[in-house]
Amino acid sequence: MRNVMKFAVLLILSISVLVLIMPNPALSKWPTKRLVIVVPFGPGGTTDRIARAMAPFLQKEVGVPVILTNRPGGGGIIGTKTHIKNDPTDGSFIMYSLQPYLSGAVVKGAFKIDNFDYIGVNYYSPQGLWVHAKSKYTSARQLLEDIKANPNKITMSVIPNSWSRAANALIGKRLGQKAKGIPYQGGGAQRMAVVKKDVVSTITEVHGTLASAAADMKCLAVFDNKRVADIPDVPTINEVMKEMGYKPMPSLSNFRFFFVKKGFKNKYPDRWNRLSKVLVKAIKNPEYQKIMTSQKLKISWKDSETAQKEVREADKVLQQFAEFWR
Repeated sequence: MRNVMKFAVLLILSISVLVLIMPNPALSKWPTKRLVIVVPFGPGGTTDRIARAMAPFLQKEVGVPVILTNRPGGGGIIGTKTHIKNDPTDGSFIMYSLQPYLSGAVVKGAFKIDNFDYIGVNYYSPQGLWVHAKSKYTSARQLLEDIKANPNKITMSVIPNSWSRAANALIGKRLGQKAKGIPYQGGGAQRMAVVKKDVVSTITEVHGTLASAAADMKCLAVFDNKRVADIPDVPTINEVMKEMGYKPMPSLSNFRFFFVKKGFKNKYPDRWNRLSKVLVKAIKNPEYQKIMTSQKLKISWKDSETAQKEVREADKVLQQFAEFWR
């Protein structure tokens, strides 16, 4: 019995030593020399700021440099097509983009919704109708009545493949006239056009604009089925439509997600699973959450299965308005 106990103690000690000297997969470095987050828009927009702020926290989890690169153009088309064509499928490059931009590019034939695997969703925000903080317009109704009375003269900054162009067109169908759309690349440039008074108005997401331009812009209406808690005095667009005697508008919102081109998930399932886990850890890091909260950006996480479902559901909704993306 004494020999058996001695053997058991030695076995336990041996296992303990092995555990200490063997590399822990969860703590080992990411298997590529670097991890690149591709944002297919210019710097300064909400997509860029969310990913850029997260990069150092993700780097802490993967143990290799995490680099954010901007590939703007075509409302996300150029950067995403480049990912499909040129980036390796070894997990060294991941995309961070949003709906409806992805489906807007699908409508234009740039690629297919099934060209990608979706890792997770981490951000939602409804659209809002915005003007300069010192604009003469104090209500959405005032602005819409002016758009109707001055055909193609009231300017609006829009982004290709975004809700801004579609929302302007949908408003135009109700009023009989729409604002004059002026195209910009990325949310930062779109908002700055209003701040610099290069345009009168824009339609862009609520929380991203509150985070980046709350002092310089004011929201006149939100494209959601209820008012937004952060700006409770701002009506929904359908409150305004009802007041003006027009039919309701659809709810319009952006949501952002991580994804990669087809091939990586099947070729490297272990890396795929690990990538999902390290993204969750980075996003849930209290310091990162603190940074995002200070910018009024509400960051969460929905897993791959949910992301796949929600991207496709959004695509079905967007196809109903495909005429505004072509």
